[in-house]
Amino acid sequence: MVKLFAHACCGAVGAFVFGLCLASTIVRFDGLSLAVTILFGLPVISDWFWTRRQVRQFAASETAGNHATQFLWSYVFFCMLASGFGIAVMAIVLLSADVTRTFGAIVFGVLTCVGIYPVVRDAKRLADALQPRTAP
Repeated sequence: MVKLFAHACCGAVGAFVFGLCLASTIVRFDGLSLAVTILFGLPVISDWFWTRRQVRQFAASETAGNHATQFLWSYVFFCMLASGFGIAVMAIVLLSADVTRTFGAIVFGVLTCVGIYPVVRDAKRLADALQPRTAP
């Protein structure tokens, strides 16, 4: 369970940095910022595929497969929230820190923190489905 959650956190941190770079690219579109955005986006995608491969290798039964699918969706949405938080933070940094942008960053920060719970829950469910049941 801890390993699955660690992969999700690595993906979320990468997605946050990708969001920072993406907002910077949107504000000033040049070749360097586009290249940096792509370079930070590739590890996020490759981490997701690597986590998907690892999870699918362990999920042999139908129940474990369902829990694996649920974990991967939670992982994707957690990374999307972290990316949105990165975009909101960079909007504050590059543009003015008015009430609307600050409120958006706070909302995305809270949503990202709340998004940790489904990832932990689904990682625990998957880990429990993978462990063999022992009779008492």
